[in-house]
Amino acid sequence: MEEEKLEINPADYFSPTAPIPARGTFRDYYYPVVCGGIGFVGVLFMNFFARKPVFSGIQQHMIAGSLGVVTGFTLDRWMDRRAAHRDAVLYNYIVSHPEDFPPIQRKKFTEVLESWVPIR
Repeated sequence: MEEEKLEINPADYFSPTAPIPARGTFRDYYYPVVCGGIGFVGVLFMNFFARKPVFSGIQQHMIAGSLGVVTGFTLDRWMDRRAAHRDAVLYNYIVSHPEDFPPIQRKKFTEVLESWVPIR
């Protein structure tokens, strides 16, 4: 086990070499499922407002749902790239300006919290 550090370095939060925690299943498939559902339900609404049976033209449902899933995966990848770029910019700024981001001394709760006695 890693020994406890006495300081917190702000650059460690955005370091590209820091280990990345595993993404959960819900996080992996959230955007594809939601976008696919929006495509499918969108066709349902179009049929409803056109006064057709809502499940008529099942090929439209499949195409819209599939396009929604592809859009969801694309949106997820785009958001990951955007977050990686933001982290790289922040990391570069923190490393370039160390005087603005001094290491933070770690404190225990006993050092921070004041004693408290309830008054009734």
